[in-house]
Amino acid sequence: MLTDHIHGFERYLRILRALSEKSVKVYSSHVHNFCEWAVARKRPFDYADISRQDIEAYLEHLFYKGNANQTRLTKLVALRKFFQYLLYERVITEDPTPQIPLPKIRRKFVQRFTKEEILRIFSVIPMGTDKGLRDAVVIILAAFCGLRVGEIISLTLQDIIDEGKSLDIQVVGKFEKPRRLYLWKVPSETLRIWLTIRINQAARAADPLIISYRRGRNGSCVKGHRMTTAALDEMVKKYAALAGIRKPKISMHMFRASHAFDLRHVQGYDTPAIAERLGHANISTTDRYIPTRGRIHHVYPSLSIYWKDFAKFMEKKNEPIATADPSQPHTHTDATNGGTHNAQI
Repeated sequence: MLTDHIHGFERYLRILRALSEKSVKVYSSHVHNFCEWAVARKRPFDYADISRQDIEAYLEHLFYKGNANQTRLTKLVALRKFFQYLLYERVITEDPTPQIPLPKIRRKFVQRFTKEEILRIFSVIPMGTDKGLRDAVVIILAAFCGLRVGEIISLTLQDIIDEGKSLDIQVVGKFEKPRRLYLWKVPSETLRIWLTIRINQAARAADPLIISYRRGRNGSCVKGHRMTTAALDEMVKKYAALAGIRKPKISMHMFRASHAFDLRHVQGYDTPAIAERLGHANISTTDRYIPTRGRIHHVYPSLSIYWKDFAKFMEKKNEPIATADPSQPHTHTDATNGGTHNAQI
């Protein structure tokens, strides 16, 4: 009986509530843990006998186990959905959860990089190598599009849509919610060169956009594998250190927070528009990326104007951008200044 209802609950979340498979499994797991606790406490067990006091006792049990407010909030939300399902299936006649207050969550703002720090990070990336160019593309996707780390890792070549001067990024984000993001001309040029490199590596449309250049056991370069979240975090920590940036905690996610903050200075981006670009289902999540809604003294007409310093930086940068295999020396045209160079990778 217990298993049947949990399977039915998963179907209810998946089909009727249209939740992602990850969310379904999380909610199902929380409900299963509650049911195990309730069965051990009440014999015989019946859903109709579960009262508000029983759920409060479970939350108290979780509190003394050391569960944080956010964890108990998530588990209570899972139970609310489960009892809504039981009510929908007429297994119970009354939902015991609505009157239970949600645990209070202390609002924490997401740490970010400043515009100057992001430019300093770009300045230490060796864009004259395929690997360095890949790293620059990763940061472009994070800082100029606000992509989650998982979204960057999941991108394929066919997700990059060429619109002429600029590129669009097709993303299937959290909760399997698709969105399409505009990337203006200057960073599009760098991404377009990286696409050329991937095509020269015989990558197909469905192959990953961002690949690892890790070394195999025999010391040879292993290409084609997707990068991991840990590898991207290590990458940004390395470049931040080279750029002389010191912060308590550095991660790729800080670029996403920076992008949200930057959008406040761009015409047309109110909080709902920022939430849409970031792929947030709830505006309250977006608020964590924006420490203040105070007056903005200077509003820019577009992201390209806001990031005009990046365009100037790319114009002045003398390092060549590679377009061939990193294990071979080659000659290529520098995309930033039109010069021709020899690059030993």
